Amino acid sequence: MASHETETDGHGAGLTVTTAAFAFLLLRLFAVSGYDWHTAFAVLHTLDLDDTIGLVLGTVMADSFASVLFLTLLLPVAVLRLVMEARALREARNRGPVEGRPAERPDLAGAMLLLIAVVAVVAYVGTFHSWWVLVLMAAVGGLVLGLSYGVRAGGRLRRAAFWATRHLVALAGLAMLLGAATITTPWVPLERIEMRDSEDLRGYVMQAEPGFLKVLTEQEREFLILTDQDVGSREELAEH
Repeated sequence: MASHETETDGHGAGLTVTTAAFAFLLLRLFAVSGYDWHTAFAVLHTLDLDDTIGLVLGTVMADSFASVLFLTLLLPVAVLRLVMEARALREARNRGPVEGRPAERPDLAGAMLLLIAVVAVVAYVGTFHSWWVLVLMAAVGGLVLGLSYGVRAGGRLRRAAFWATRHLVALAGLAMLLGAATITTPWVPLERIEMRDSEDLRGYVMQAEPGFLKVLTEQEREFLILTDQDVGSREELAEH
């Protein structure tokens, strides 16, 4: 029975993640296309299944709000995970080896996550000189550590911490979908495209293939297909 319940829970979790990923992709398509059905359909055909990671990371890196939100959550969570792993390892060593169970070993995933978070924060703050982001991260880190303390405590504090943790996960998922629906910046850089026989345009090159470019314009969100003969040069622009 327990095994069946575990398999059912795992299947349900997989469906939830798949549904959330599909909703995220669909909302991003409509958001960047100005909620125009035909434009969203055209942008869809510039994507491959292998583009999912690039789409998510591109969304985070291209929009300043998404970047700050992601970084302020990533670094405190990475620190908390590493602290909890170190505590669990220390407690396991204090208990001594258990027969039939392999010895606890340090999990490198937590250290790698922290390294990625630190590098991303240093790059963002150093590039845009947004020192206030560090203050925001400290505030979020204090909240996360407070919740972790509440989980280890007892009585009402423990129940409140578990309630907050469950709802924070749901709220984080809702915030992710809300961001996907409202962040209109595409997941590729903004460019100035010099045209040979017409006015220059600003837009996002959604796909570049030999002989043509598929471009989503910055303001009107028109989907254009330009040939190499139409384009004189391209210049990437900074949006942050």
